[in-house]
Amino acid sequence: MIIEIRTKEKYAGNEEAGFIGRMAHAGLKVKAARLSRLYRVEGDFSRAEFGRLGADLLTDPITETCSLTRPRAGLKGWRVEVWLKDSVTDVVGESVKGAVADVLGKEPQTVRFGRAYYVACESGLKLRHAVAKTLVNETVNKFGIEKI
Repeated sequence: MIIEIRTKEKYAGNEEAGFIGRMAHAGLKVKAARLSRLYRVEGDFSRAEFGRLGADLLTDPITETCSLTRPRAGLKGWRVEVWLKDSVTDVVGESVKGAVADVLGKEPQTVRFGRAYYVACESGLKLRHAVAKTLVNETVNKFGIEKI
């Protein structure tokens, strides 16, 4: 299951502005953006246990929200997901895997860390080029873009 962590809107301005600036350096004019952290946790856990992991372990309840389903982006455009390839060691995922075992008393099979970017911009093709240029190293990352 994928647990998505998003900074609450009133605290997200700096990270969104930083992302928009990076895209501008790649030649993409972004009207609005929202960013999330993703954790793909695979294991024999109930939905309630996944919810507990999101709410109690992975989220700062003051500045962040968590979701077990894809949250509404609040903008029209594209969703970009960036992950490490399965062949690459995911140190964040390994760290979270140990923390999950501590919290729930059983270890997940795997945990992988990724990022989601919700982007309102003029062109999906230009977005793909900007993402390839600034957000990913295609040797170690995989990414996908979908219209939302």
